Amino acid sequence: MFEILNYIFSVGIVFSHVIGYIVSILAFVFIYKNWNNIKNNKIIIFTFLFLVYGFVLACFCSYTKNAFEEMFTYLTSWFFPFILGYFIVDNYKKEKIIKIYILTFTAIIIVSLLAYFGLFYERFMGAPLALKGKLINANLWHISLGAMCVLLSSFSLNTLLFKKDLLKKEKIVLSILTVLFIVSLYLTSSRGYYIAGFITYLCMFVFYVFKTKKFILPTILFCISFSLIALIHFNNSYMKERIQNTSVTKEWSLTNRIDSYKAAILIFKNNFVFGVGPRQAVKQDEYFMARNVSKEVEHRSRHLHSMWLAVLAEFGSIGFVLFCIIIFLIMKNLYYEYKYNNSVFALCMLFAWLSLLIGDCFDTVLRGPRVAMDYFWLTGLILAKSSNKTETK
Repeated sequence: MFEILNYIFSVGIVFSHVIGYIVSILAFVFIYKNWNNIKNNKIIIFTFLFLVYGFVLACFCSYTKNAFEEMFTYLTSWFFPFILGYFIVDNYKKEKIIKIYILTFTAIIIVSLLAYFGLFYERFMGAPLALKGKLINANLWHISLGAMCVLLSSFSLNTLLFKKDLLKKEKIVLSILTVLFIVSLYLTSSRGYYIAGFITYLCMFVFYVFKTKKFILPTILFCISFSLIALIHFNNSYMKERIQNTSVTKEWSLTNRIDSYKAAILIFKNNFVFGVGPRQAVKQDEYFMARNVSKEVEHRSRHLHSMWLAVLAEFGSIGFVLFCIIIFLIMKNLYYEYKYNNSVFALCMLFAWLSLLIGDCFDTVLRGPRVAMDYFWLTGLILAKSSNKTETK
């Protein structure tokens, strides 16, 4: 049953987070069947503590409905998907599920690229695929798609570089996919994930050179990718204008972020221990008015454009410590899974998390539902066997 649920999730989540909700909640209903393993997992324990703490805070918030909606999103985007993936312990099944997920996502990216070049519909059955000649969406907000492109390229590139005994045709396919995902990252127009992607790819390159003392293959792939990006860039007036007009003093997208960051720091300073509660920060008029941000609440963003500052402002020091512990345990367990069990998928996910944590300095896609659901589900899936054998330290 849990294998089937994971297969459904691997395909369904690409098209709608609602499918992710339904499938992961169904898995949670049967959590007792895997209770002996789940009860000792530190990632699950600290995620549960973070959720309990957040729900308690929500009870005391001025905008209670918003607070509980936010915590429900955390619950269904972090906790349930991780548990769903954690049911699968067989390596062959895990690999098969991950491949289906990646192939499904690849298919919708390819269709979106066709739409970008005017060879397919810009919207199909209500799903936004692309704006012709401007950017691609692949049924996601462009920033979320940026995060997913780095994740997908991490899987294709690290599998190519570190998995042994690959067939020649497999190497060719993985090389093509890597270039495809990197070029697609550029076409999302997400400048935050341009930064996150660049740093992550640089780390991958340095790690590969350190481990193998080679550098030719990734260098060739990056050169091909950047050549294609340059070709597209000089023929895409929208993208050129977007990058050229980047300004921390004149562009609304960036000035709004900076003012939000300043307000978040003020909120944290005055609510150091508990914060102001889930999704309450943008409602704190006095802090935004002090920084010359629009006095009308409805004109503001729904979030603070930085996951790190959002957790600080809304959950305070206690919530921030719990959040950092969750992230630390995820990174540590993935590293141990790679180091001691030689899991290439764990290495792929480790670099993917690195990109997400950098990218979420400028946004809050980890709040969910999409991206967060994918990341926590894949992490639970990859760590399941290792954690079920022995809990990592």
